[in-house]
Amino acid sequence: MPSQPLANTGPRARLLRQLDDSATTLDGSQLPCFAERLSRLFGLGDTMTLDAAIGYRAKQPGTPQGAVVDRLTEELTTIRRALVQRIRGFGSDLEFDGEPELEAALNAWLALQRKVAANSRQLRDKVRKSMKDQGPKLAHLAELDAVFDQTMAGYTAQCFSHIPKVLEQRFEHRSTTPEQRPTPATTADWFHRYCEEAQSLLLAELDVRLEPVLGLLEACHKEVNNTP
Repeated sequence: MPSQPLANTGPRARLLRQLDDSATTLDGSQLPCFAERLSRLFGLGDTMTLDAAIGYRAKQPGTPQGAVVDRLTEELTTIRRALVQRIRGFGSDLEFDGEPELEAALNAWLALQRKVAANSRQLRDKVRKSMKDQGPKLAHLAELDAVFDQTMAGYTAQCFSHIPKVLEQRFEHRSTTPEQRPTPATTADWFHRYCEEAQSLLLAELDVRLEPVLGLLEACHKEVNNTP
């Protein structure tokens, strides 16, 4: 299955490691349990919507469609490949008269981040829509995923908005710290390394954003394989 390597990379852990300046990790025992942390994101209205989704029953019987699932899996692979290519090209089209400028570099990176978010969201919606016609189990899962997606949208956006702030801080740090301040002779090399770091962060974010899509497609594949 083309998506299998994605599942083995631990994208969330990889993204957190790259964002962690101190190279330390939080002790899981210091955090509330997962259920408690998740419950904090659900208000009364969200809880009622989730309850309705739990009791959802598909109106159309439907059956899992292997060809549809395969096509969507291939679309995931194609979209990810195209986005990876765009991300790896970040910085190559940026030109400066003198020292690299943070605003121009950050705006270019943010444009790529918005594209990653939009493509991931559109594909997730498309997969959910297809699941509505592929049997009661997949239709039920699609309904639950829609609720979690909507409920956590604000929290997710807030988390990802931290990444450009980290890039800004690292740009300013490398530009102002005396021992790391680039000279004219090393400016190109310094900015190249910075672009590579920015690319790595966005590649990790891409895999995190595609995790839900991957999970839905894996559920579809499993249902197809278990259907006589």
